[in-house]
Amino acid sequence: MVDNPHRILLEAAAKEVLARVFESYAGELEAVFKGVPVASGGSRGYWTGDAADRFVDTARQLDRGIVELAESCTLTARTLRRSAEQLRAAVMLPAS
Repeated sequence: MVDNPHRILLEAAAKEVLARVFESYAGELEAVFKGVPVASGGSRGYWTGDAADRFVDTARQLDRGIVELAESCTLTARTLRRSAEQLRAAVMLPAS
């Protein structure tokens, strides 16, 4: 039996809101970093030489990190939604 169904439902709603925030972050991360050149020669319009090579190396590392971060945000959103659903289900259980 749930002690305070109202509090539990509020917690579930808060988790749903947080899940939407994480999904939004995932989409924004991908959009913001989409235009960063990560291929060799991709920054030639800006600069060349050693600085350009270092930029490309760093951009590749950041690109992989951003992909992982976006995936983590999406996974966290799913986990929050699953937790919210479990909370709502607990409130619906009959009193024993």
